[in-house]
Amino acid sequence: MGTSGAYTGAGGKAGKEVSQGLAEWVDSLPGAPSGADGEETVGSPDDGDRPTISLPTEAITGLLGLLRPRTSGSGSADGPGGGGFGGGGVESGGRGKTRAGSGRSTRRLSSIGGRAAAGAYAFARADASGLQGLGLDYGELAALGDPFEVTRLIVDAVCGERAESTLESEEERYVAAAIADWVLTESEEGPPPELDEVTRYAIATILTEVLSTELAVALRERPDEVKAVAEDELNDAASVLAGQAELSPTGPTANELEIAIEAGIEMLRTIYGPGK
Repeated sequence: MGTSGAYTGAGGKAGKEVSQGLAEWVDSLPGAPSGADGEETVGSPDDGDRPTISLPTEAITGLLGLLRPRTSGSGSADGPGGGGFGGGGVESGGRGKTRAGSGRSTRRLSSIGGRAAAGAYAFARADASGLQGLGLDYGELAALGDPFEVTRLIVDAVCGERAESTLESEEERYVAAAIADWVLTESEEGPPPELDEVTRYAIATILTEVLSTELAVALRERPDEVKAVAEDELNDAASVLAGQAELSPTGPTANELEIAIEAGIEMLRTIYGPGK
């Protein structure tokens, strides 16, 4: 999970809040360092029922502070959005010249997640016209007989070809892949998941991916075993957080899902009030 690599944190007030909050959170996890000698007591993720540990408010407010909200007015620098499948390629937007972490935005990640979910949803429902809007052919995808390849083509259609490797572009590709794969997997033996489930999963995936990247900062001096436990719990914590948003998706199109995802994240912003 995550695209942390050598990334050293977003910086600024929000980045500091996330790092401090995650460090506090990791200390509370089962298997965190304990005792004067700092010995680890790390258990396997499969060992019994693990309690879900909520993220500290500081980590949540910092996280939401790292995601730029939608700008006012019709002109936004946040990338594609508000218009279905069209114009879905990843734009450089000068991101390679900006401070790491500053290119993230609620609108862009919601757009990426919404279009990936809509593409997978269209394929699961054999909706050829829906896939056409993404530039994909249902017959060709169905003939592949490989969900992994279907996911890959949906990600390429949503995010564009991998022209550059920036923090934001890698996070966006992960979000698109995770959401599309989940919708397809959930649809294998029955109808696609309910729209509110898709939306909540998308919100949790976005939050998890950004937090996972920042987690490297909080854990840079911790053993890999503790990191594995923390990242496994991180997804559960993000899912609980996503469950606090009241959702009302109106349909399975890219635009409708994008609006629902963004509204859910903005509701969390209202609840936790980053920057207050």
